[in-house]
Amino acid sequence: MSYSLYVCRFAGGEPAPMDETAIRDVLDPVTLDGTAAAGSPRFRELEAGDGGTADVHGDALGLTFHRFSPGLVLDLVAELARRTGAVVIPADGPAIVPDEAHREHLPEGFRAEAIVIPPPALTGQAISLAIAPQPEPRRRPVLPRFPYHPNPVATGSVTASDEPCVCCGQERGWVYTGPVYAADAPDTGICPYCIAFGTAAARYDACFTDTVEGDVSQDAVREILERTPGFAAWQSPNWLTHCGDGAAFLGPAGTKELTAYPDAVEHLRRRCAAWTWPPGQAEDFLGSLDKDGGPTAYLFRCRVCEAHLAYADFS
Repeated sequence: MSYSLYVCRFAGGEPAPMDETAIRDVLDPVTLDGTAAAGSPRFRELEAGDGGTADVHGDALGLTFHRFSPGLVLDLVAELARRTGAVVIPADGPAIVPDEAHREHLPEGFRAEAIVIPPPALTGQAISLAIAPQPEPRRRPVLPRFPYHPNPVATGSVTASDEPCVCCGQERGWVYTGPVYAADAPDTGICPYCIAFGTAAARYDACFTDTVEGDVSQDAVREILERTPGFAAWQSPNWLTHCGDGAAFLGPAGTKELTAYPDAVEHLRRRCAAWTWPPGQAEDFLGSLDKDGGPTAYLFRCRVCEAHLAYADFS
């Protein structure tokens, strides 16, 4: 942080001295230079235990912390305020007082906006939040139900966004990030609702997965291709099927993630055998799978028998 905050006591609207012993007890152990044997020096250079730093100017009538770091430096400020009964005043924020009775002792210009943080709750984190309040997380709408892709946020195919959808023009709180297969469709910016409702597929003559592998009904094929978020793969994505229906996509996986799904590993092993690879090469390949790099496996679960399936590709 590049700005400053001020620590001092007030009585009747005027500065009042802080306890110099408390100042030394708090600041001397972390002062690099400028420490005086008695009294408060005009300047200190601090370095806290986490490496955070600050320049401190002033004396018992008021200390200004310049160029301070977040973390333990602000914990020192909080401790200093607790032990001396001081007020913490950020350069661009409201004064922090320990109780409502202190408000009347502030200079008039600080009283209305002052906030009360009782000493037990006055920490470095509390000061940091007062300096730069964190916005409340937005409550985003529930996503449509996708039977063949039950958690597209977890798989990375849908992400939070405050931009309006390029298809419906509404700000839905979410955006699809997977592939779009169409001649004139936008590459990005379609909301998952336009996928679920079939709006995007109809408007752009688009689908969101390249192929569906296996013998399933045309209704299932259309649901997967046109009304289900697809997923990014090294090659063209291939949707697996099992028990006469499309499987549910669970996400990309590497060797580590697949240890929990031995049936999916065996399914991959059989697919490797179909490539006529020798056993040793297939096992090396299975051991090299990487969720975030290549080669990558794509994990599915049968919606009928719940067996796990997977295929793998690479660039």
